[in-house]
Amino acid sequence: MSSQGYNFKDTNFLVKSAAIAALYAIITLMFPSLAYGPIQLRFSEILVLLVFYNKRFIPGLLLGCFLANFASDIAVFDVIFGTFASFLAFMMIIRQKNLFIASLFPVLSMVIPAIGTYILLDSSTAFIIMLGQFMMSEFIVVSVIGIFIFKILENNSAFMNIIKNF
Repeated sequence: MSSQGYNFKDTNFLVKSAAIAALYAIITLMFPSLAYGPIQLRFSEILVLLVFYNKRFIPGLLLGCFLANFASDIAVFDVIFGTFASFLAFMMIIRQKNLFIASLFPVLSMVIPAIGTYILLDSSTAFIIMLGQFMMSEFIVVSVIGIFIFKILENNSAFMNIIKNF
């Protein structure tokens, strides 16, 4: 993982982060019926694994998540709880040395949006159901599909060089 920090005065870093934010938001918005709701197969979430390789992806991914969540039917909750869940997942991912374990942090962070749903619906039954659906969806996208893709990409030295030098 890159130990380089964030330099918000570096135009190159800002442009790259904006591109990552746009990519996350566009992928999410391309499949709205899959990206929002109780079962969220949000394929843009595969990008969160980039943080495992380089923490400099965090600002762009957070911004992309923040922007994409505005398209949700419950935007206020998704913007707040979903973005915060991503932030917490990123803080755990950057401390992990194993990709599979790192992929579980976005899954576990789904408890945050489920709490938002609980607040909205005021139902403990809805909380448990939504939590299960959110976590299973995130597990499928990040821990199964995402790891499969990144294990293939790890063999591409040119790609990994770009990721590590972001």
